[in-house]
Amino acid sequence: MRRIGLLSVFLFFFLCASMPYQESTPRNVCEQVYQIRADAVPEWLRVDGNPLHLATSRRYDLLAGKLLALGIVEGANCPGSGLNPDGSPNACGLEIAQPMVNTWQNQYDQAILANSLASGVSGKVLKAVIAVESQFWPGADWNRGEIGLGQMTEFGADLVLVWRSGVYQAVCRQVFGDNGCKVGYLFQDVQTQRLLRGQLLRNIDTTCQTCAYGLDIRKGEQAVAVLAESLNASCAQSARTIAVATGHSPASLMSYEDFWRFTLANYHSGSGCMYAALRQSGNPTNWPGIASGLPKGCLSGSAYIRRIEEQIIP
Repeated sequence: MRRIGLLSVFLFFFLCASMPYQESTPRNVCEQVYQIRADAVPEWLRVDGNPLHLATSRRYDLLAGKLLALGIVEGANCPGSGLNPDGSPNACGLEIAQPMVNTWQNQYDQAILANSLASGVSGKVLKAVIAVESQFWPGADWNRGEIGLGQMTEFGADLVLVWRSGVYQAVCRQVFGDNGCKVGYLFQDVQTQRLLRGQLLRNIDTTCQTCAYGLDIRKGEQAVAVLAESLNASCAQSARTIAVATGHSPASLMSYEDFWRFTLANYHSGSGCMYAALRQSGNPTNWPGIASGLPKGCLSGSAYIRRIEEQIIP
């Protein structure tokens, strides 16, 4: 997530500088900033306490390839041990891996449910974002700077630490002890901010040399919690972006569903892309109108929303 350019960097700090510092970290942030009644929330955006409603059995090629490559699924009876030369699964590999793919893609459902209830973010949305970002493979890629089930980057860590003061203080206590931090994240020096971002990313890094297959699966559950906070942070930032770019509240411009599409695109592309989309499309009243204004370097935001919706629709 957070493929971010210079415009996004500028807008990120501009928007944060213009916001009041938030001492509390309420749940249902999106509902609050949009000012929608809980009974008016569309079904796919509601918090649902039934874990059976999260269960999926989809095909995930990246996940199947990882399971075969690490020997979690035995592919000896398939050509190339189930893998093509480029590491992708072949047809035989996909077939024999699917039962474990089904198990793997549902192993975090309880964590998703618990964090949905705690954060007010729809479990269906949480699971869809994980599916699109990582296909439920929790491994970290430090070379690309994408960590955890939600593929958090340093810019994503910035987002959470600025807009979710509870996360910020928890990470501060890890780094500096029980006293935490006396000032907000934005008022810390550059080195301190870097330390805090690094700590947050390490918290969701499942790399473990002494664990089976080199992964601490339990740390994936922490990544789910951070993802939920990231989406709440994106809701808060999105509402601010809309207000600054248009002078209007989200509810006066778009439906709650389209506000969530905007929020997810903001999570993926960054506030600079979304600010530019609003300005270029002239205060549109729906997501297709907003997406039509995405600048050239931000067009993946539109495809990202399509992929998220494909995961939510049965």
